[in-house]
Amino acid sequence: MYSNNLSSLKETLAALEKDLTVQSAFIFIADKNQPDKAEVELALTYFSKPLIGGIFPEIIADGERRETGFLVVPLHYRLNTTLINLKLETREIQEVIESYASKLSAQNEGLFCFVDALAPKKSAMLDLLYDSCGPDVNYVGGGAGSLSFKSFPCIIHQHNIYENAAVIGAMGADISVGVAHGWTPVSEPIKVTEVQGNSIISLDWKPAFDVYKDQIKLHSGVEINQVNFFDVAKSYPLGLVRLDAEMTIRDPYATDNGWLHIVDHVPEGEYVRIMNGNMESLLEGASAALLNAQIDLSGEATEQFCVDCISRVLYMQQEFNRELNLLNADEAMNGVLSIGEIANPGDTVLELFNKTIVVAKWKKTN
Repeated sequence: MYSNNLSSLKETLAALEKDLTVQSAFIFIADKNQPDKAEVELALTYFSKPLIGGIFPEIIADGERRETGFLVVPLHYRLNTTLINLKLETREIQEVIESYASKLSAQNEGLFCFVDALAPKKSAMLDLLYDSCGPDVNYVGGGAGSLSFKSFPCIIHQHNIYENAAVIGAMGADISVGVAHGWTPVSEPIKVTEVQGNSIISLDWKPAFDVYKDQIKLHSGVEINQVNFFDVAKSYPLGLVRLDAEMTIRDPYATDNGWLHIVDHVPEGEYVRIMNGNMESLLEGASAALLNAQIDLSGEATEQFCVDCISRVLYMQQEFNRELNLLNADEAMNGVLSIGEIANPGDTVLELFNKTIVVAKWKKTN
């Protein structure tokens, strides 16, 4: 349910408050031209049921890409929610998650998680979440924030918006999840030999950018430098090598002093491959994610939601409509265009992805 202004949002939330079939909701706000935080928080008071979400670079509302406005997704299951303050010490975050997990019932089979994309402890939080809730839960979520990569309050829980935080909502429904990206390797495995935070300092004991630059030139003949870095790098992400699983994509966004700055952490000692793709391969990835999300619910009436990486949009540009057409094949898709995607594809552990699409489907209630 899309609203293009606060008055319309208040009306939507007030109507859903009265609807007895609606037990909770997601709310997502597009980053561009977002209104005053206090005004948004006032609007959120029109809905007293469990409410989680965030501010994202863009949203997908009723099958359309939106740079502004609000998306409310009514849910016919009651979410069991909690807010995690990621400014806390890791031990304290663990205590909050363990306490929350201990209260979940066996019926809470789907778990949604939205996290401030710039929160330094988001990866540690996801590891703790998986350790506490286990492999039998299906996880879906994404990184909130802005393409300015400046920190600001972007996580919504109930009537407030928080910075450096994550919000979790467990839903008593079996969620089927599809994850894919469509990028393919164009290099041999390269060892990550030194990192600092979300930056790679060296690959194979050489300056990271030099190795990355040489591999791109070898593949395409293109000379990448600081000036054209973003335009070239959007076609050449890194793939974390995974045994028996699709590679986890990492997104380089800048370079200086020979370093590669990555949207999310790349562990030291692991191996990466330089990846490349084109429109057709990325669209094949979207089709695979959609298909994999349908496997477990074949023949059932479903509701759907997607977390699609904003950098896929930046790569596809106007042709992103082709991906939307795929996602809207059965019904109009709702979702977010995120800075990092959260899911546990197949039988693998919970992962934080870049340049990837996650599709979730669950059975409609009677």
